[in-house]
Amino acid sequence: MINRVPVLAFPAAAAWIVAWWLTKSTGYRREAGQLFPWVDDLHEDFLLRASRWAGDAGALVPGLVLGNTDAISESLSEAMQVTSLTHLMAVSGSNCAIVVGLAFGIAALCRAPLWGRVAASAVALASFVIVVGPDPSVIRSSIMATIGLAALLWGRPVAGATALCAAILVALMFDPTLSHSVGFALSVSATLGLLVLARPLTKIATRWMPTPVAIAVAIPLSAAIACQPIVLGFSPYIPMYGIVANILAEPLIPFATVFGLLAIVLSPMPFVSDGLLAMATAMAGLVAAIARTGAALPVARLPWPPGEWGIVLAASVSFGIVAVVLGRWRALGGLVAVVAATLGLASTLGASRVAWASAPHDWSWAQCDVGQGDAVLVRDAGVVALIDTGRTEPPIRECLSALGVAHIDILVLTHFDVDHAGGYGAVVGRVETVLHGPPDGDADIAIIEELRAGGARIVSAERGLTGAIGRLHWRVLWPSDSNPRELGNPSSVTLLVERTTGCDSTCVTGLALGDLPRAEQTMMRLAGGIVSIDVVKVSHHGSRDQDPELYRRVRAPVALIGVGADNEYGHPTAETLDVLAGAGSTVARSDLNGIVLVWRTAAGELRVWRERATEPRFTLNMEE
Repeated sequence: MINRVPVLAFPAAAAWIVAWWLTKSTGYRREAGQLFPWVDDLHEDFLLRASRWAGDAGALVPGLVLGNTDAISESLSEAMQVTSLTHLMAVSGSNCAIVVGLAFGIAALCRAPLWGRVAASAVALASFVIVVGPDPSVIRSSIMATIGLAALLWGRPVAGATALCAAILVALMFDPTLSHSVGFALSVSATLGLLVLARPLTKIATRWMPTPVAIAVAIPLSAAIACQPIVLGFSPYIPMYGIVANILAEPLIPFATVFGLLAIVLSPMPFVSDGLLAMATAMAGLVAAIARTGAALPVARLPWPPGEWGIVLAASVSFGIVAVVLGRWRALGGLVAVVAATLGLASTLGASRVAWASAPHDWSWAQCDVGQGDAVLVRDAGVVALIDTGRTEPPIRECLSALGVAHIDILVLTHFDVDHAGGYGAVVGRVETVLHGPPDGDADIAIIEELRAGGARIVSAERGLTGAIGRLHWRVLWPSDSNPRELGNPSSVTLLVERTTGCDSTCVTGLALGDLPRAEQTMMRLAGGIVSIDVVKVSHHGSRDQDPELYRRVRAPVALIGVGADNEYGHPTAETLDVLAGAGSTVARSDLNGIVLVWRTAAGELRVWRERATEPRFTLNMEE
């Protein structure tokens, strides 16, 4: 097999390693518009015109056509990631092939000689690169296209793998920091997968399906096998419907690209340009619908081990599959792939199943693991309240499924920051009453109206508002109309959950603080009504902006902190952890512990269960 490896493969690999070592303290930086300032104006104009179409379609089409992802919401970005369609949000290398092929074909129809067809393709390629900017995938594909055009002109055919290796050498020579670009690595890996695996996978698939269908399956599967170790390195989840989503979405991309680029070229003719943009937007809307539908399906993704161990296992699976597909060391490759996949899933999915076997069914409070965001459930006597929904839909959907929660009696949106309200779409149609903080603009009002359209009763929260969660009684302590504050964190809905006369020893009380800052915490405390409780949902993911006296006053044995792993904010801070320790609180963090459950036994013992235990899974043994 060694003699079949392109002679440039070893220099390309060596160049990548050397470039990575020389530039290890820097990363890839896009510098679009430096040489051609008008490009920025073109992007802004296209983004403005696309924004006339509301929703996902208008937000996604600039990403498909120009690689501009400014308007793409976090929820759509998450859905694209869950369905393995993230590569479509930036300009794909296939777009480059479409442009070159289209220019070559038009020149051929005009009966241009070979040099004229190559020249037309080169001009179209250069214009495309200038317009979309030097994205990593564009750099790789444009260099390969240039090599291919030069070989065609000289009558010297070049193998795809050779062109890829040459492209790596040229790209790293002019920009060594590309060796740190995930986008460049994914582009190279996907191309290598297509060159090596697409043909044999198509041949295998044709045994069970028609050739066109086999090709449609083989192309995304080849890219997925090659890219999976890299993807799992920064997102440790296996997309269960990724292949199907790519099969459905890929045929739409050429239409979106061609219509979008023509809309830019013909922008001096608004009637024609707007019509073309409408068609491109329609294609983008279908892609977004595929992503959201796939992300909403049950078991949309499976967990995979994070870090270096996960990358090694994923690479072992991919190499094993490659050996099986190519027929080299087939038995050994199959064994390696099966063993690595089993180890990976056993250490995540299997470990989670074992952990959940010990989970209590009679929990009263639950903190979901939604990354850098908040989502807390309160349940009593069959009534369920959800306080915030996290940043995106998949994590809160998975948490509700794991906890067996299908219906939500009360949804509390403490405020409308994306890390608290971004996942609301996962509960539309499942909520009876929505209690919300002050909205800030049309986007927040749109969330409220969508929940209302799903059948929810809408209630604006203010101090003094009360209600029941089973045998528990809740009161809104903040915001206060008598002391209005600015929108956002300072107006976070703060909910106190207390016992009633109907409670027995199993009731669990609590205080949910949203993202309330220190100044507002102090004002709320001085206004009165604060009592000792069992659980406190710590404000603002454990930031240092806390009122220590409030935590000492409530004396909560359990403190819940919703926080993302390795977040850039440094949450939770050491100061806040010290405050909680001084107040006698045992801290449970979503980044370290995953889902956290709190309940009282029939004997009145307060207990905590952790999905991922960095200490004994069950803690506390406090009686009333």
